[in-house]
Amino acid sequence: MPKVVPGYRSEARTRIVEAAQRLFLTKGYRRTTMDDIAQELGVSKGALYLYYRSKVDVLREIQARNRRMSRAWMEQALTRSDPASGVSEQFEDVFRRAINRAQTALWFEILGESAHDEEIRKAIRIDSREDHRSLRKFLGELRRRRLLAWEGDLDVLTFTVVALFQAAVWNLSVGADATTTQRVLRAALASLLAPPPGRAAPSPPR
Repeated sequence: MPKVVPGYRSEARTRIVEAAQRLFLTKGYRRTTMDDIAQELGVSKGALYLYYRSKVDVLREIQARNRRMSRAWMEQALTRSDPASGVSEQFEDVFRRAINRAQTALWFEILGESAHDEEIRKAIRIDSREDHRSLRKFLGELRRRRLLAWEGDLDVLTFTVVALFQAAVWNLSVGADATTTQRVLRAALASLLAPPPGRAAPSPPR
């Protein structure tokens, strides 16, 4: 009988995900095994399979948790008087994490692994689709409330906002100046997410 990860099931899953994230950052995704995650937690590998079937399963859970966090800040942003600034602030937070080279390297490593692994490719595809869907819904709500000047296709705006962040991450990964990259990202987002004429633009994030 495998030694079960201590705690209630939801707490146990959280502990597994957090341990996996630490290892992915320090050892890399490819080099991290289920044995490594079990050892990090002090349990048998069999215990992990009570919660996750594979390392890709753990990756899917990490992606799902990140999506839930994103949806939470979108919902919170809609309670503000200038919800569009919530997008900029969220991207600022993600940008700060992207400056961490280990985070950026891990993102590119997993993307590279997807070229040879259909399960990883599928996980990334689903994650990207859900991220786009959530952001599009949020931007559509901003426009419905007349807080967004953009009158074009919302799919185009969603794609552009996501592409801006991905371009910023790429710049950082090849050693571009972080301050310049951040300034350009801020300016681009402010332009795309500008309010309709007559409404005050949100204050830029500090």
